[in-house]
Amino acid sequence: MHRSLTAALIALSMATTTILGCGMIKVRAGTPVAPSLLESRLTVGRSTAEDIRQVLGEPLGVGREFLPFHAQPRTVWSYHFEEGQVSLSGGGDTRRIFVWVFLNEARYDGYLWVSSFPADRVVP
Repeated sequence: MHRSLTAALIALSMATTTILGCGMIKVRAGTPVAPSLLESRLTVGRSTAEDIRQVLGEPLGVGREFLPFHAQPRTVWSYHFEEGQVSLSGGGDTRRIFVWVFLNEARYDGYLWVSSFPADRVVP
């Protein structure tokens, strides 16, 4: 009985090491936002908060921003998308898109879009 328990523990240990050493977890969160969608469906100074919701859905975050060249703070809505693979032994590769949509007095006032997807890279 003692030997069978030892053998079972060794087998379990080896299986755990194999799974942890080789396993990959696929990650996908949020909804991608393309700049063309913002540029074709929203108009600066005219589109309302409801228009933005219809195009992009509910924001994942809401806050305020105030840059030195603006006369007053603006509302900012944030959106996020990511996908990739993470190794259970460490490492992996994930890509992300962050979009911040600015509102000035409840009207669309532009956006900031950042992506780490290779297809979005601009080659000089």
